[in-house]
Amino acid sequence: MLLQFTLLMLFGQAVAKAGEPTQEAYFRANQLFIQGRLEQSLEAANQVLRLNSNFVPALTLRARLSMAFNRLAEAGRDLTRAVELEPKSAYNQFMLGFYYYLENDFKKALEPLNRSAEVDEANSRTYFYLALTHEGLANASMAVELYEKAIALDREKKTPDLDTLIAFARLLFSLGQYEKCLPLVEQALSLDSKSRDAHYERGRLCLQAGDFESAIQQGERALLLQSPGTTDRQIHFLLVRAYARAGNQPRADEHLAKFKASAPSLRR
Repeated sequence: MLLQFTLLMLFGQAVAKAGEPTQEAYFRANQLFIQGRLEQSLEAANQVLRLNSNFVPALTLRARLSMAFNRLAEAGRDLTRAVELEPKSAYNQFMLGFYYYLENDFKKALEPLNRSAEVDEANSRTYFYLALTHEGLANASMAVELYEKAIALDREKKTPDLDTLIAFARLLFSLGQYEKCLPLVEQALSLDSKSRDAHYERGRLCLQAGDFESAIQQGERALLLQSPGTTDRQIHFLLVRAYARAGNQPRADEHLAKFKASAPSLRR
């Protein structure tokens, strides 16, 4: 579900005007995608590519759908072909880099993402995924620089992005830069007071600062909220520590039992 939502948001939506049959068929496929009717959109995208196997917008659309259905190898083939046909497209390069990122092949992701940034220097989403990619390569200093670039671009456009703020805050937390982390989390909460991720991160900061009651409040608040990001397991672990440090061992034990009962999951 998280990946499907991300794919709907990435890099805006491609647009096709009605007219030529291939364009009309693509327009229908893309509209179905925007509406979230993914199975129907895939059928329509396949129809477009039967009309013209080199129609790049349909290749990238089908790749996004393949990603949503966790068919990454198929997505990779379509995106590689799209880049071969239109190598100067920032969008094509971005999507190929995003594909490699999903495959955890961070070294391969760098080249297309960098090319996308060269063509479209103002797209903060590219810098966001470059930051994530460098973070995956354990290059924290470069990741920090790229997160700052993404946030600066969003600030210029007055379109702050919750995902970028949270991801950067998490990196800074892992680096022990808590004072720099806090303003990002506060801004995230100002953007969305019902963000589970932001409340969880605020709880971690409270725990780190020794404010155990506030950590409990933030953790319990996060647990009531829905999100495809932060898991119940992570929140239970936060609350285990917060309740224990606050001297409430029975509540800590309750959350420890729930923590042990929950399976680990990959957060992307």
